[in-house]
Amino acid sequence: MARTGNSGKPVKGGLRLIRREQQNEISRTHILDAAEQVFADKGLNATIKEIAELADFSVGAVYLINNGKDELLAAVFERHARAFLGSMREAAWEPGKSRDKLHRLFDIQFEYFRGHPNFYKLFDRLVRSRSWALQFTSAEQSSIWYRESLEIMTKLFRDGIANGELVDGDPVAQSAIFSGISTAYISHWIYEVASKGNARIERIAPVAQLHELLDRAFVRKS
Repeated sequence: MARTGNSGKPVKGGLRLIRREQQNEISRTHILDAAEQVFADKGLNATIKEIAELADFSVGAVYLINNGKDELLAAVFERHARAFLGSMREAAWEPGKSRDKLHRLFDIQFEYFRGHPNFYKLFDRLVRSRSWALQFTSAEQSSIWYRESLEIMTKLFRDGIANGELVDGDPVAQSAIFSGISTAYISHWIYEVASKGNARIERIAPVAQLHELLDRAFVRKS
């Protein structure tokens, strides 16, 4: 809120502060966009210099907004977490059948990553390769983000197994298998279609076939 004087009119210093904050936020967004692209291409080998060059900022300006590469990487994941995890929570916790929630969770992941292919490539580099072992290095700030998504899926499987809708098994293992199936399909789509154009779409199995596979793998036959 702008600072005002006794007359109720905004103080000039307050307006300058607001404009400066707005410009800082625009700069931060621009730097995070560049960081997301460079991290997607090079993973942890990315450098602040490469990010600064792509964002058309000086290295010093990047450091004024984020204190180094680890903080930038964490910020890239953080800005996606709220929308992505919020949609997953809503799908997993809303009333309804476990089977329907399972399919909805896949659709959410597919649509989100399809709309953010650079973020998926970063996710693929730093998270998916470790998703089965659930092991992460301290530098991989994405671990908390990934673990929370796994917890959401685990709750869905635990509830679905308990109510007899989903096949018996360890909910954590089932979640990891579901994640593996989903990300394998999404990865194929991202690298074949998003990266190479719609001409390659005929090489991708229809989404309906993926849903059929999920039914065969996880839904208890009545």
